[in-house]
Amino acid sequence: QLFGGVTLEGTGVICPAGLDDLEGLKAGTVEGAYSGPYTLESSSPGVSATYALRDDYDAWPEWTGVEGTPAETINITVSADSNTSANLLESGGLDVSRFYDANALRFTKSDDFSYVTTPSSAYSLVYNQSPGSGSIFEGNPELRAAVAQAVDNEGFNQAGLDGLGAPLTSVASSSFSCVLDDKSLLQKYDPEAAAKVLTGQTIRLLTFTNWDPAVEYLAESIRAAGATVEVTSIDASEWTAQLRNEPGTWDLTLAADTNSTGLVSLSIARNVGASYADGGVNLSGSDNAEGAAFLATAMASSDADEQCDALLSAQETILERVDMSPLIADTHYLIARAGYATYAFSGYWDMSAMRITS
Repeated sequence: QLFGGVTLEGTGVICPAGLDDLEGLKAGTVEGAYSGPYTLESSSPGVSATYALRDDYDAWPEWTGVEGTPAETINITVSADSNTSANLLESGGLDVSRFYDANALRFTKSDDFSYVTTPSSAYSLVYNQSPGSGSIFEGNPELRAAVAQAVDNEGFNQAGLDGLGAPLTSVASSSFSCVLDDKSLLQKYDPEAAAKVLTGQTIRLLTFTNWDPAVEYLAESIRAAGATVEVTSIDASEWTAQLRNEPGTWDLTLAADTNSTGLVSLSIARNVGASYADGGVNLSGSDNAEGAAFLATAMASSDADEQCDALLSAQETILERVDMSPLIADTHYLIARAGYATYAFSGYWDMSAMRITS
């Protein structure tokens, strides 16, 4: 767990100037606080960010195969539409872009573009069980199971990822170690059975933009089983804030667990233990003491087999309680047009390794 954590691309080394001014460090106002090649010049959460290369930076990793010149300025834009991004990349309006749908296939067989792939998000349904939230799913595993029965995962895959997603059987991608692969714990697609429970229910669905076809498919699937679905679709930063801080506003959410560590323990922690209101990271606010105990056992163990057994047991409790319902895992394609290059290392994409090659 420790080695996995300290070798992440986002792990920062904080310099003495930052440690001497923790409030300034938090606000990003301390000169010389960080050790990376780029500094953040400006940002608009959920919209854009601009990074500038430090003039004095000379501590590049000894990467193998990375060729070209680092950009002096990196402009990042959050796109609301994958088709628009593809058109801009094709016309030269973008130099590098990320895709997870069929737009990626426009570039993967062209000599004018290069690409790398990385495993990315695990998409699942998370049921709000926070005490006092007013959610219909608190204390109602039968209702949670019925929602899962109402949604066809392959149909969701086609709607969201043009069929490019991979089946998800637990809280994280099957490429991770110690991920549970027991399909018997998952609800089978059975809209008729779901309708017997969901008819007449009203469900507040909280989702994020950029996933409109998948969200529409999800909402219509639950409506087809007899429920009324009220959809709130907002940008990713607003979604995160509302999910964590306003449990009284939603019952069900489509969650994208982006876990670049390769450690399933992090994804488990998002489903057991303390909620955000209580200082934890449990998205659902579920009271799963058994699962939390298994996770604690795993984190305290120095024996790999014992740790894995405990991690698997923790996942079993989550799926048996239907605290979340796995949908699909996606693969991201990082595509660069001619004259530019981008690289992935050990399953993660490093923005600072983008290069201008001509």
